[in-house]
Amino acid sequence: MTIVITMCKLLLTLAIGFYLYKKEIFNQAVNGALSSFIVKIAVPCLIINSVASVPHDDKSVVIKLLVVGILSYVLFIAIGYLLTTVMCVSKFLKGTYIRMIVFGNAAFIGYPVVQALYGDAAIFYVTIFHMPFNLLIFTLAPYCFRKDASFEGNTQTAKKASLRDILSNGLIASILALIIYFGNITLPDGFYSVVSFVGNITTPLSMICIGSSLAAISLNQIKSEKWIWMMTPIRLIVIPFVTWCFLHLFLSDPVLIAICTISSGMSVAALVPMLSGEYKRQNQSATIGIAVSTIFSMISIPITAVLL
Repeated sequence: MTIVITMCKLLLTLAIGFYLYKKEIFNQAVNGALSSFIVKIAVPCLIINSVASVPHDDKSVVIKLLVVGILSYVLFIAIGYLLTTVMCVSKFLKGTYIRMIVFGNAAFIGYPVVQALYGDAAIFYVTIFHMPFNLLIFTLAPYCFRKDASFEGNTQTAKKASLRDILSNGLIASILALIIYFGNITLPDGFYSVVSFVGNITTPLSMICIGSSLAAISLNQIKSEKWIWMMTPIRLIVIPFVTWCFLHLFLSDPVLIAICTISSGMSVAALVPMLSGEYKRQNQSATIGIAVSTIFSMISIPITAVLL
């Protein structure tokens, strides 16, 4: 019953965002500003607040989860390269599709889903498991988009990722959460009240933002993107299934495995189209990818949660 209520809330807020865009209350500029606020402020607050709910009895589990997360992302990249080759994706879009397979929307949708199902502590575990995301998304993703554009004959070069790009607020918040956790640092209740207050707006704002972004995509654009229909089940079904199998080799806690599996089965990460913005064709595919995968994730996420 919890997952049904959760998905209904997510769908409702997504519909609100869709309505706001269609009524021209929201636009692309508003979507960009909201996305930036969520990524830079709201999500980091949510991550730091999650430490307050984590038990400190077995810290070895957190270390193991971090290592498993790194290995999982190596596996995701290998799957991306293999399956895009099998799918015969065009050379100028192959890297774009690999990024869509590798990077899921753990922050915008994954956090609220696992929080609703498993409580605030689940946010901390998801953060640790997806720690490689923050490093790879600002390094590997821009490289792939530049490479794709070069095959298309687009000689435009994107700005290289700076140290500040790599050290995103999300990564800094993740590192701070680890320091607080392993250092047994006790922070004032007032501090957690503030970050909790700000972090809790992540769920409604992120879904409204995604709904508004979906409204900007035309049906003709979606129909023309033939590889999307092969990529979507890979992102929503194959990746979480592989994660579930892989985690059983290292972890024994079924709740921890379930949390990581559900979070890995999210739609395409919102940052993927944001980082491809300089390249029109690659950005179009990434935007359609997040639109289609978000719609179908409303079906796949509850099924995955029930099965687990």
